[in-house]
Parts: sequence; structure tokens; C-alpha cells
Amino acid sequence: MIDTNEINDFLTPALCEEAGIIVINIGDEILDLGAMNLDYSKVRKVIETIKSKYNIEVSLRQITSLEWETWFENTHAVSVETFQKSTIQNQNKDKINEFEEQSFNEEPKAFQEEFSLETNQKTLNINEQKDDYETELIDDANDEALIKLAQANIGEDSEVDNDILFGEELTASNDPVISGVASILSKCFTLKGSDIHAEPLEDRLRIRYRIDGVLKEAFAFPKSHVNPIISRIKIMSKLDISEKRLPQDGRIRCLLRGRKSDFRVSTLPGRWGEKVVLRALESDNSVLDLSKLITEKDELNLIKNMSKSPYGIVIVVGPTGSGKSTTLYSMLSVLNEPGVNISTVEDPVEYTLDGIHQVQVIREKGLDFSRALRSLMRQDPDIILVGETRDKETAQAAMEAALTGHMVFTTLHANDTATAITRLAEMEIPPYLIGASIIGVVAQRLVRKVCKSCTDLKRINRRDNQLAFRLGVEKARFLNKSNKSCPVCNGTGYKGRVGIYEVMKVNDLIRDLIMKQSNADQIREHAFEKNGRSLLEYGMDLVKNELTTIEEVERVCLLSETESEEL
Repeated sequence: MIDTNEINDFLTPALCEEAGIIVINIGDEILDLGAMNLDYSKVRKVIETIKSKYNIEVSLRQITSLEWETWFENTHAVSVETFQKSTIQNQNKDKINEFEEQSFNEEPKAFQEEFSLETNQKTLNINEQKDDYETELIDDANDEALIKLAQANIGEDSEVDNDILFGEELTASNDPVISGVASILSKCFTLKGSDIHAEPLEDRLRIRYRIDGVLKEAFAFPKSHVNPIISRIKIMSKLDISEKRLPQDGRIRCLLRGRKSDFRVSTLPGRWGEKVVLRALESDNSVLDLSKLITEKDELNLIKNMSKSPYGIVIVVGPTGSGKSTTLYSMLSVLNEPGVNISTVEDPVEYTLDGIHQVQVIREKGLDFSRALRSLMRQDPDIILVGETRDKETAQAAMEAALTGHMVFTTLHANDTATAITRLAEMEIPPYLIGASIIGVVAQRLVRKVCKSCTDLKRINRRDNQLAFRLGVEKARFLNKSNKSCPVCNGTGYKGRVGIYEVMKVNDLIRDLIMKQSNADQIREHAFEKNGRSLLEYGMDLVKNELTTIEEVERVCLLSETESEEL
């Protein structure tokens, strides 16, 4: 008979996070575990220890990163007390003793160093002015590799090892720069961040993560670490480390904690050195589900109907990082069948879908969007995805493809659906081509989901929130600013993000306005007369459903001066 308490005491959230494992089921005679990487050395060590110490059988199966993240998020929410300093230290002293009895290749001391908050606070150069949430990020970022990197005696002119350990665990390297940079990248997935900012300042190198759309400083390194760390990132991105005066773009593909990871890399020279921003590219295709992305049925049905058209063009607009690519790929995943030839042109390729031909733009070789699109037209495509329409040539080629029996999906930088039409006009695309080819336009934003564990549901003040009240919001969630210790959201009041959508189906009335070269205000006035709603109206419905706050909707929605004053 398996002692459940003993297993739970051994498999702490900290140990599970490190090994990338979850507990599926504790039976009478067999312990069922799941792991993202079945061959990961720490997974094997954990299993060997369980078998030898508790004399029980262990069943192990492959799990997805989504299963792992869901399990760990739920476990962390209900057992946050186990992550307090004293408990972590006591638990891992026991782990050290247990692992010392095994003949492992790695020294048990790593566990003590890795989970010691006290050591981390001493070694990392942390700004004392951070808020409570930022401190939680520091604690979560505790890592032996980061500690070694912070402690390492590195000169600004130190050479960086050029050996990129693709196909191996980068954190396994003994080089503090290699393993430290790998840990910086790995923490992005642990914290569910979308971007990493490595920014040289006058006295330090600041590392920040964008989490739920908001930048949070995690930790900092001494000034002497700037060049080695930036150079390591550039080497992994296959960029020219000797070029420090011009911007560069690259991509990192590596293995971190048993997980294939992709990052888009951008460097930009600055006063104190090169700033590097890394965009984490989502590799989990399980998120490509329109019904999970779009919470409102009306907008969901409109988008599904537009995507099933035999020909035409659907445009998705929004700022950088608003989820445009995810929405487009969700449409493609529905249409992806053996009898359909789907091709994409992207920069970079953010998702990998089986059965779809994906082309990576290489501008330095002359392969830009317009040239790749023209070549695709000779590949007998049924559906084409153009990652971004940024110039007249690409826009015109995409619309001509839509008029010749192809279904085209693309993105455009615009504020809302009506503005997308005028943006195309500014590119000198003929009105007849715009009106005849466009099926519909989707505008989207991402807002933070409100944490229901620490926010208060209150009746809104009509005088202070006239617009919200006019749009049918009587009660809303408000942040409790005095609460700084919520275990679910770390005191921020928000956890995760949800989309706000505006869908404009181009009907005869809209086509007439396009042909007359009407401005965005005129198009917007008639866009939602029969169906659909604006970004603001969609956002207020999310407020009404207690998914977000009025402040979040105000932050991301484009409001008129009158609306802003009322809100």
C-alpha cells in the first residue's frame, strides 16, 4: 500500500517544477507520473529515488507542456505556503540527504543552492525598491545557474564559448554564462512571459519579463556581465557579435528543461550597450482553438463563417503582441484537411502545423513577403496566410490572389476594423480592389483577467462610470489595493489574459462606403448596425461577466475624448 502523505511530502511543487513532472494518480501499488521529457536526467533520478526509498512501482508517460502548466498552476494556487522560505529550506535538506544515498552524476549540493532563497538574495543584485510582485518573481527565478552567473568573476571583454548545445540541455553546461543565459530563457516559460528584455543600464544589466502584457523587473547583473550575456544571446541567435552599431534580428531554437523552445531575437544599440528583446514563440498547438480564444458566440460565429468562405481576404489587426498570429492559426487549424493545400509566408514562423507548407522570409537574400507570395501562386494553393501586410506590393498581391479564387488571411497594423480599410487606401490600393476582395476585418486586444480570489464585486458608481453604466454594466470587479499577498495572482489583482474582439463583416453598405473613399469614422458609424459590436462594447461585456476590470478595458481600447472623460 502506497503512503500518499509520504509521496506528497517527497514530490514537492519545487521538485516537480525542476524535473518537469506531474503526479497523475497515486494507486494502491503503482504511482502514475507524467513528464514532458521522459529521458531528462532529473526525471530518471526522481524515479530511481522513489523506487529505492519507498519500494513501489512507478509508471511514467509523456505529457504536453499544457498539461504540465495546468497541473503546476493549480498545485501552486492551493499550496502556496509550501513555497515559503522555511518550508523550502527544510524540504530540500531532506531531498539532499535522499539524493546523497544515490550514485548520481550531479552533486546533491545543487538542490540546496537551487532552492535557497537566502542565497539568491545575497548573490543577485536586486533593487530594494521593487514591489511585492516583483519580489515574488525574484524568488521564483531562484536558480543555481543564475546564482553561479551572478557570482562569476566575468570581465566585460571576456570571450564567450561559441559552442551551442542544440539537442542537449543548455543548463547542463559548466560555463556560468551559457547555463545562466539558458536559465534566463527557461524562466520565461515558468513565469508564462511573452517577452524577455535584457537592457544595459549605467550600472547594471536589467532583466525584465512581460507577464500578462505588463513588464516586471525580475533581477539584475553587474555591469561587467553585459557583454558576455549579450554576446551569448547573439551567438545562440546566429548574429554577428562584432557588429554593435546596427540593429540585428535572429532566432533561437534550443532545448530547455526537456522542452523545445523558440525565441525571436531583436538587438538595438543604445547609450549603455545593446538592448536585446526576445519574443517567446508559443510551440503548443493546443492553444489554437477559436472557441477558447473568443468567449462571445456572436463574434465566434462571424469569424468561423468568414474563414469558411471559398475565396476572399480576412484581415486581423491589432498592436504587437495582441495575439493576431494565434487567431489566424486557429482559423487555419480548423481548415487544415488533407484535401486542402495551405501555404504560409511568415517572419518568423511562430507555429508549426502538420500538413501546412510554411515559408520563412529571408530579406537579406531577397525573399520578402511580396516575392514569396508571388511564388506561392504557382504552387496551386487553396488557402494562403501572409504573416504581415506592410507595403503596397504585398497588399496588392494578396488581394489579387483573393480575387482569383484563393482564400487569404493576413495581419495589418491598425487600431480597429474601420481604420484597416483606410490604412489600405493609404498604401494606394485601388478602392475597387479593397471592396471586392475583403470579406471581413477582425480587430483584437488582450486584457488581463481579473483575479476573483482577491478582488471585490461592487455596484459601480454611475456618476464616475457613466459610459460603463450606459453599456449595461451595473456591477464590476474592483482591485483591492490593500491586498498584496494573494497566492493566486501575487497581489496584482490579475491572472492570465483574455481577448477583446471587434468583427466587421464587409457587406454591401460597407463596400459602397469603400468605393466612395469614406473615412474611418464614416465606416465605423455603419459597421455594426446589423451585427457585431465595437472593441469597447465587447470589453464592457467582459466586465459585466466579471472577466476583467473597467480599468483594463480603458487601457487597451481606443476611446474618443468624450468617452474617455466619461469612463
